[in-house]
Amino acid sequence: MQAATLPTIESLGLILLQANADCTAPELHGVLTGLLASGARLNRVALMKNLEAHADPQQAFNDEVIAGLWQLQLSTLENLVADELSFQPMLPEDDEPLSERVTALGDFCRGFLAGFGIGVDAQHPFLAEATTRETLQDMSEIARVDCVDEDDEEGEEAYTELCEFVRLAVIHIFDELAPREEQVHDVIDSPSTLH
Repeated sequence: MQAATLPTIESLGLILLQANADCTAPELHGVLTGLLASGARLNRVALMKNLEAHADPQQAFNDEVIAGLWQLQLSTLENLVADELSFQPMLPEDDEPLSERVTALGDFCRGFLAGFGIGVDAQHPFLAEATTRETLQDMSEIARVDCVDEDDEEGEEAYTELCEFVRLAVIHIFDELAPREEQVHDVIDSPSTLH
């Protein structure tokens, strides 16, 4: 049996296009990441139900797509758990037009907030903290950005800062809400494994 291929932004975008889904690749990765950051750990069926509900495809994802999205979830979780802060949102490469990258970052944030909202316990004390509310509000503002001026150095710097803010915010939220057994990596030397 062939191992599932980890989807790229291009391959996932094509899958969503072919399925007539109402969602972009960065947005779907955001939903998946938001679920993980909220502390939700879904089995394959439940995860696909949530992703398909958000993407609203004209037809259900096939087995190959499901296997790829499951691998994307495992890879994302592994990167969120890693000590090296290796998590990265699924965004276009830096050689793509700035407007496309900004739109994709907004899509990721919109998806993240949707997934986080589905998975988080509304009574969790972390949500009552002022810094948490401010971070989620900032991500909501980024999600609403729909256009930028022409590519320039100032725009590139602002985009880079926003990406880093989102990346670190996601890691921080994940660290605060992750089940305790996933935080064992903080106190042991052996690398974390996923089963």
